[in-house]
Amino acid sequence: MSSSITLPADFSLVGLGVTAALLLNQWQQHLVVRARKTAGVRYPTLYATDAEAAADPKKQMYNCTQRANANTLESIPFILAEYGFLSIFYPKAALAFLGLYLLGRVSYTINYAKGEPLKRNKGLAPVSYIGLAGLMFGSAGIAVVRSLAAFS
Repeated sequence: MSSSITLPADFSLVGLGVTAALLLNQWQQHLVVRARKTAGVRYPTLYATDAEAAADPKKQMYNCTQRANANTLESIPFILAEYGFLSIFYPKAALAFLGLYLLGRVSYTINYAKGEPLKRNKGLAPVSYIGLAGLMFGSAGIAVVRSLAAFS
């Protein structure tokens, strides 16, 4: 059985989303390096201890900045996979959803890097969940519809 995929004319937009995700990661890494230097946390130590963070606000801010980056790194492979799949069929919608996700992650990172973990989801941070939902449900919907059609 042979099948082919014809990419939409606006598929080149996909590169914008991938580039934006890379820029988010680079920016977060910059923040981590800067916070590490300010807090005096030496390599290869990943996090300051709880006692150190409780005693030194700079170390707490470093830990929170490091965690914001790590949290993004934990999910971005799946986000980009959903983005890539949805982009094959609806590149503009995929880019919009990824844009919302990334915008939320910027806000999340800014909030978390202030050293107050409970405030990390303030501001525009929850917008990332709208983007995530769009990517997940858009991809899942296409997968279900196309799979059912393949068995019809």
